[in-house]
Parts: sequence; C-alpha cells; structure tokens
Amino acid sequence: MSKATSRRGVSLRALQDLDADEVPAFDARPQELRELTIVSSETLETISSVFSGTELANDQARIRVILETQRAVNAAWERAARSFLEIGRALNTLDNVLFSREEKNRLKSSFEDFFPFSEPVASQFRRIAHVVDSGRLDETSLPGSYSAAYQLSLLAPEELDIARAQGLVGPNTSRSAIIAFRKSIKRNISHVDFAALSTEARRLKSTRRHMLEQLIAIRTRLKEIQTLLDED
Repeated sequence: MSKATSRRGVSLRALQDLDADEVPAFDARPQELRELTIVSSETLETISSVFSGTELANDQARIRVILETQRAVNAAWERAARSFLEIGRALNTLDNVLFSREEKNRLKSSFEDFFPFSEPVASQFRRIAHVVDSGRLDETSLPGSYSAAYQLSLLAPEELDIARAQGLVGPNTSRSAIIAFRKSIKRNISHVDFAALSTEARRLKSTRRHMLEQLIAIRTRLKEIQTLLDED
C-alpha cells in the first residue's frame, strides 16, 4: 500500500507528496484508478491551500468528488467552446444567404425574435468562427468562455504569436488575462508574463483568505481572554 492510500482516507499531505502527473489512489482497484482524473500540480496546490487543516483532508470520498467534479466541469467547458463555435459558423452561413443590406438590417433589428441571445453576442460568435475558419486560431486552443475567445479573436496575427508564447492561448485562458494583455500591447510592454501573473494573483488571494481567517481567530481569542480578565 502506498503512502497516498490508507483505510481511513487520503490526506492533503499525501496529495502534496504525489508527482504532478500521478493519480491519488483512493481505491486499489485498477478500473477505479483509470476512471480518476489526472491531477495537475496546480490542482494539488489548490486543494492543499483551500482545505488544509479541515476534516476534508482525511475524507477520501469528498476529495474524490472534488476531482471528479473538476473533470466533469472541464469536459462541459470544452463542449461549451465547441457550441459557440458551431453557433458562429451557422450564423456566418446565414449571413451568406442574406444578400441585401436591408435583409441583414431587418434580421439584426429583430434578432431576438429568432434566437435566444442578442445581436451583439451573435456578432462575437461570428467573429470567433471567422478567425478559427480562417486559420488564425486553432479550434482546440479556444478558451471555454466565448467572451475570452472573442478577446483572442481581436488580436492581430503577430499579437497572437506573442500571446501563445506567454501561454495565453488555450482552453483555460481567462477574459481578464487577455484584456490585460491587449492593454499591454498598446503600451508596448508585451514582455509581461500574464500567465505567471494570473497564477500569482490566485496564490495571493489564497494567502489573503488565510490571513483573514487568522485575524478572525486572533480577534475571537482576544475577546475570550478579555472576558476572563474582566471576570477577575
């Protein structure tokens, strides 16, 4: 039995000891292990940071739920990316059969009578599909969020190359990171590593949360101490 398994469960300390590409063995059965999500180093760090010192640290069932939920959400996120791309392609096809400006304007003015979203959103879908189908963006590298994908679609080819080099073109890319990158391009500071900044921001937020928890605990203890002193 490995140190990552026990009768009682998997501790976060054990999770931290795993390699980045190793799966925590909640169950010794090979079939069960094959069904588990591959755990990234970032996921291990997040679980450790968020749940360290809680009962969940030794609860194998709930840790497993976290990992399996992450897998399910990530899969749905990828399907979402494919969905808005397909919508954009369909809308571009529709535009090709509307020949006159009047026809296009009439559809635009009554767009929500036909579709479950607004014309401005449709315009973003069209743009994303155009950029992918023109070869500037690879379909597999689209962010799961259409708003993030749209921000990528606004980049010039040379800007996209810089964004790729900085790790900003991929399924997990956030809209805010791309907007920050676009602003940096305008200010000629493209050397900034926005992927690293996003990681640092998440780490600092986690640290801030723990510090606030410690501050609350300190204040609570001070009140207890003051109550005891007042009784004397």
